[in-house]
Amino acid sequence: MTHWLYLPQLESTGDTAVLEEPEAVHAVRARRLRVGDSVSVFDGVGRTAVARISDVIKRPLEVHLAVGAHQHWAPPAVRIHLTSALPKGDRQVTMLDMATQLGITDFTPVNFERSVSRTRTNSQDRWRRALIESCKQSQRPWLPMMHAPVDLDQWISHPPDGGVVNLIAHKPGESCSDIIKESLLGAKHIRLLVGPEGGLSEDELTRLDHTQAIRVSLGEGVLRVEAAAVALTALAGRLSVAGRTGSQPVAGSV
Repeated sequence: MTHWLYLPQLESTGDTAVLEEPEAVHAVRARRLRVGDSVSVFDGVGRTAVARISDVIKRPLEVHLAVGAHQHWAPPAVRIHLTSALPKGDRQVTMLDMATQLGITDFTPVNFERSVSRTRTNSQDRWRRALIESCKQSQRPWLPMMHAPVDLDQWISHPPDGGVVNLIAHKPGESCSDIIKESLLGAKHIRLLVGPEGGLSEDELTRLDHTQAIRVSLGEGVLRVEAAAVALTALAGRLSVAGRTGSQPVAGSV
Protein backbone atom coordinates (compact mmCIF):
# COMPACT_ATOMS: atom_id res chain seq x y z
CA MET A 1 0.00 0.00 0.00
CA THR A 2 1.33 3.45 -0.92
CA HIS A 3 1.75 5.71 2.12
CA TRP A 4 0.03 9.09 2.10
CA LEU A 5 1.81 12.21 3.36
CA TYR A 6 0.48 15.72 3.91
CA LEU A 7 1.98 18.48 1.76
CA PRO A 8 -0.13 21.64 2.22
CA GLN A 9 1.76 23.71 -0.38
CA LEU A 10 1.26 21.13 -3.12
CA GLU A 11 -0.56 23.49 -5.49
CA SER A 12 2.51 25.74 -5.78
CA THR A 13 5.03 22.90 -5.71
CA GLY A 14 7.03 22.22 -8.85
CA ASP A 15 9.05 19.07 -9.44
CA THR A 16 10.55 19.06 -5.93
CA ALA A 17 9.30 19.64 -2.40
CA VAL A 18 10.39 19.31 1.24
CA LEU A 19 8.06 17.83 3.85
CA GLU A 20 7.20 19.84 6.93
CA GLU A 21 8.77 18.51 10.14
CA PRO A 22 5.80 16.48 11.50
CA GLU A 23 5.41 14.70 8.17
CA ALA A 24 9.15 14.13 7.83
CA VAL A 25 9.24 12.53 11.29
CA HIS A 26 6.23 10.39 10.44
CA ALA A 27 7.72 9.28 7.12
CA VAL A 28 11.18 8.34 8.41
CA ARG A 29 10.65 7.27 12.01
CA ALA A 30 7.12 5.85 11.98
CA ARG A 31 6.82 4.52 8.44
CA ARG A 32 10.57 3.87 8.02
CA LEU A 33 10.54 5.19 4.46
CA ARG A 34 13.84 5.58 2.67
CA VAL A 35 15.33 7.22 -0.42
CA GLY A 36 13.71 5.78 -3.53
CA ASP A 37 10.39 4.88 -1.86
CA SER A 38 7.20 6.02 -3.60
CA VAL A 39 4.51 7.90 -1.66
CA SER A 40 1.32 9.84 -2.36
CA VAL A 41 1.06 13.44 -1.17
CA PHE A 42 -2.11 15.48 -0.65
CA ASP A 43 -2.87 19.06 0.37
CA GLY A 44 -6.25 18.60 2.07
CA VAL A 45 -8.18 20.60 -0.54
CA GLY A 46 -8.47 17.93 -3.19
CA ARG A 47 -5.06 17.90 -4.85
CA THR A 48 -2.88 14.76 -4.82
CA ALA A 49 0.33 13.63 -6.52
CA VAL A 50 2.59 10.63 -6.70
CA ALA A 51 6.08 11.40 -5.38
CA ARG A 52 9.39 9.68 -4.70
CA ILE A 53 11.70 10.31 -1.74
CA SER A 54 14.82 11.76 -3.34
CA ASP A 55 16.88 12.58 -0.23
CA VAL A 56 16.76 12.31 3.57
CA ILE A 57 18.85 14.74 5.63
CA LYS A 58 19.04 13.65 9.25
CA ARG A 59 20.22 16.76 11.15
CA PRO A 60 17.99 18.67 11.05
CA LEU A 61 15.59 16.10 9.64
CA GLU A 62 14.44 16.92 6.11
CA VAL A 63 12.70 14.69 3.60
CA HIS A 64 12.99 15.82 -0.02
CA LEU A 65 10.55 14.67 -2.67
CA ALA A 66 10.53 14.42 -6.44
CA VAL A 67 6.90 15.23 -7.24
CA GLY A 68 5.02 13.87 -10.24
CA ALA A 69 1.86 15.00 -12.01
CA HIS A 70 -0.96 16.42 -9.88
CA GLN A 71 -4.56 15.27 -9.78
CA HIS A 72 -7.42 17.35 -8.40
CA TRP A 73 -10.39 15.53 -6.91
CA ALA A 74 -13.93 16.90 -6.76
CA PRO A 75 -15.29 17.64 -3.27
CA PRO A 76 -17.43 14.92 -1.66
CA ALA A 77 -20.85 14.66 -3.26
CA VAL A 78 -22.51 14.80 0.16
CA ARG A 79 -21.57 17.33 2.81
CA ILE A 80 -21.76 15.64 6.23
CA HIS A 81 -21.39 18.17 9.03
CA LEU A 82 -20.84 16.69 12.47
CA THR A 83 -21.99 19.09 15.19
CA SER A 84 -21.38 17.54 18.56
CA ALA A 85 -20.79 17.91 22.25
CA LEU A 86 -17.18 17.26 23.16
CA PRO A 87 -16.26 14.02 24.90
CA LYS A 88 -13.57 14.11 27.56
CA GLY A 89 -9.84 14.22 26.90
CA ASP A 90 -8.32 11.99 24.25
CA ARG A 91 -11.75 10.72 23.24
CA GLN A 92 -12.14 13.94 21.24
CA VAL A 93 -9.31 12.83 18.94
CA THR A 94 -10.78 9.32 18.74
CA MET A 95 -14.13 10.73 17.66
CA LEU A 96 -12.65 12.96 14.96
CA ASP A 97 -10.34 10.22 13.69
CA MET A 98 -13.17 7.72 13.20
CA ALA A 99 -15.70 10.25 11.90
CA THR A 100 -13.20 11.50 9.32
CA GLN A 101 -12.54 7.98 8.09
CA LEU A 102 -16.31 7.63 7.66
CA GLY A 103 -16.59 10.81 5.61
CA ILE A 104 -17.42 13.93 7.60
CA THR A 105 -16.68 17.13 5.70
CA ASP A 106 -17.16 19.61 8.58
CA PHE A 107 -16.93 19.61 12.37
CA THR A 108 -18.40 22.10 14.84
CA PRO A 109 -18.30 21.66 18.63
CA VAL A 110 -21.62 22.54 20.28
CA ASN A 111 -22.12 23.66 23.88
CA PHE A 112 -25.14 22.17 25.65
CA GLU A 113 -26.60 22.72 29.10
CA ARG A 114 -25.04 19.47 30.32
CA SER A 115 -21.74 19.70 28.45
CA VAL A 116 -18.74 18.73 30.58
CA SER A 117 -15.93 19.51 28.10
CA ARG A 118 -15.18 22.78 26.33
CA THR A 119 -12.78 23.84 23.60
CA ARG A 120 -9.36 24.67 25.02
CA THR A 121 -6.50 26.79 23.71
CA ASN A 122 -4.67 23.94 22.01
CA SER A 123 -7.76 21.96 20.97
CA GLN A 124 -7.80 23.15 17.37
CA ASP A 125 -4.17 22.13 16.81
CA ARG A 126 -4.75 18.64 18.25
CA TRP A 127 -7.91 18.18 16.24
CA ARG A 128 -6.31 19.32 13.00
CA ARG A 129 -3.48 16.83 13.46
CA ALA A 130 -6.06 14.10 14.05
CA LEU A 131 -7.88 15.06 10.85
CA ILE A 132 -4.65 14.93 8.84
CA GLU A 133 -3.69 11.53 10.23
CA SER A 134 -7.16 10.17 9.54
CA CYS A 135 -7.17 11.43 5.95
CA LYS A 136 -3.79 9.76 5.43
CA GLN A 137 -5.11 6.50 6.86
CA SER A 138 -8.32 6.50 4.80
CA GLN A 139 -6.73 8.13 1.73
CA ARG A 140 -9.19 11.02 1.60
CA PRO A 141 -7.93 14.05 -0.38
CA TRP A 142 -10.20 16.57 1.38
CA LEU A 143 -9.60 17.56 5.01
CA PRO A 144 -12.77 18.26 7.00
CA MET A 145 -13.31 21.92 7.84
CA MET A 146 -13.20 22.91 11.51
CA HIS A 147 -15.58 25.61 12.70
CA ALA A 148 -15.70 27.72 15.85
CA PRO A 149 -17.76 26.42 18.79
CA VAL A 150 -21.43 27.40 18.93
CA ASP A 151 -24.20 27.04 21.46
CA LEU A 152 -27.43 25.26 20.62
CA ASP A 153 -29.37 28.45 19.92
CA GLN A 154 -26.78 29.46 17.31
CA TRP A 155 -27.07 26.01 15.71
CA ILE A 156 -30.85 26.37 15.57
CA SER A 157 -30.97 29.97 14.35
CA HIS A 158 -28.24 29.78 11.70
CA PRO A 159 -28.92 26.73 9.56
CA PRO A 160 -26.98 26.42 6.30
CA ASP A 161 -28.55 27.81 3.16
CA GLY A 162 -30.27 25.44 0.77
CA GLY A 163 -31.75 22.02 1.36
CA VAL A 164 -30.32 20.42 4.46
CA VAL A 165 -31.30 17.34 6.46
CA ASN A 166 -30.88 17.56 10.24
CA LEU A 167 -30.43 14.31 12.20
CA ILE A 168 -30.35 14.31 16.02
CA ALA A 169 -29.00 11.35 17.97
CA HIS A 170 -31.76 10.62 20.49
CA LYS A 171 -32.55 7.24 22.04
CA PRO A 172 -36.40 7.43 21.75
CA GLY A 173 -36.13 8.54 18.12
CA GLU A 174 -36.66 6.73 14.83
CA SER A 175 -34.74 3.57 14.11
CA CYS A 176 -33.42 3.03 10.58
CA SER A 177 -36.88 3.66 9.14
CA ASP A 178 -38.14 4.59 5.72
CA ILE A 179 -38.46 8.18 6.95
CA ILE A 180 -34.70 8.39 7.48
CA LYS A 181 -33.88 6.54 4.27
CA GLU A 182 -36.10 8.75 2.13
CA SER A 183 -34.73 11.92 3.73
CA LEU A 184 -31.09 10.98 3.19
CA LEU A 185 -31.27 9.37 -0.22
CA GLY A 186 -29.75 11.90 -2.59
CA ALA A 187 -29.23 14.52 0.15
CA LYS A 188 -26.55 17.12 -0.56
CA HIS A 189 -26.01 18.43 2.97
CA ILE A 190 -26.58 16.61 6.26
CA ARG A 191 -26.11 18.07 9.73
CA LEU A 192 -25.62 15.59 12.54
CA LEU A 193 -26.29 16.74 16.11
CA VAL A 194 -24.92 14.71 19.02
CA GLY A 195 -25.58 15.85 22.58
CA PRO A 196 -23.59 15.32 25.79
CA GLU A 197 -23.51 12.09 27.75
CA GLY A 198 -25.97 13.54 30.23
CA GLY A 199 -28.46 13.83 27.39
CA LEU A 200 -30.39 16.75 25.98
CA SER A 201 -32.50 18.69 28.45
CA GLU A 202 -36.26 18.93 28.01
CA ASP A 203 -35.87 22.62 27.17
CA GLU A 204 -33.31 21.80 24.46
CA LEU A 205 -35.55 19.11 23.00
CA THR A 206 -38.45 21.54 22.91
CA ARG A 207 -36.35 24.11 21.06
CA LEU A 208 -35.17 21.46 18.61
CA ASP A 209 -38.77 20.53 17.81
CA HIS A 210 -38.94 23.68 15.67
CA THR A 211 -36.02 22.69 13.43
CA GLN A 212 -37.80 19.93 11.49
CA ALA A 213 -34.98 17.63 12.54
CA ILE A 214 -35.33 13.87 12.59
CA ARG A 215 -34.58 12.19 15.89
CA VAL A 216 -32.59 9.02 15.28
CA SER A 217 -32.29 6.10 17.66
CA LEU A 218 -28.89 4.41 17.59
CA GLY A 219 -29.93 1.33 19.56
CA GLU A 220 -31.00 0.26 23.02
CA GLY A 221 -27.82 1.16 24.88
CA VAL A 222 -26.70 4.55 26.17
CA LEU A 223 -23.72 5.54 24.04
CA ARG A 224 -20.79 7.77 24.84
CA VAL A 225 -20.53 10.94 22.77
CA GLU A 226 -17.84 9.60 20.43
CA ALA A 227 -19.68 6.31 19.88
CA ALA A 228 -22.92 8.13 19.03
CA ALA A 229 -21.09 10.50 16.68
CA VAL A 230 -19.41 7.64 14.83
CA ALA A 231 -22.62 5.59 14.60
CA LEU A 232 -24.63 8.55 13.30
CA THR A 233 -21.93 9.45 10.78
CA ALA A 234 -21.82 5.88 9.49
CA LEU A 235 -25.60 5.77 9.13
CA ALA A 236 -25.77 9.11 7.31
CA GLY A 237 -22.88 8.26 5.02
CA ARG A 238 -24.20 4.83 4.09
CA LEU A 239 -27.76 5.92 3.31
CA SER A 240 -26.94 9.24 1.63
CA VAL A 241 -24.46 7.80 -0.87
CA ALA A 242 -26.57 4.80 -1.89
CA GLY A 243 -26.40 4.52 -5.64
CA ARG A 244 -23.73 7.22 -6.07
CA THR A 245 -20.37 6.67 -7.71
CA GLY A 246 -17.12 7.33 -5.85
CA SER A 247 -15.14 10.55 -5.94
CA GLN A 248 -13.58 11.27 -9.34
CA PRO A 249 -10.66 13.44 -10.50
CA VAL A 250 -11.60 16.81 -11.92
CA ALA A 251 -11.14 17.05 -15.66
CA GLY A 252 -7.87 18.75 -16.58
CA SER A 253 -5.83 17.48 -13.61
CA VAL A 254 -2.14 17.86 -14.30
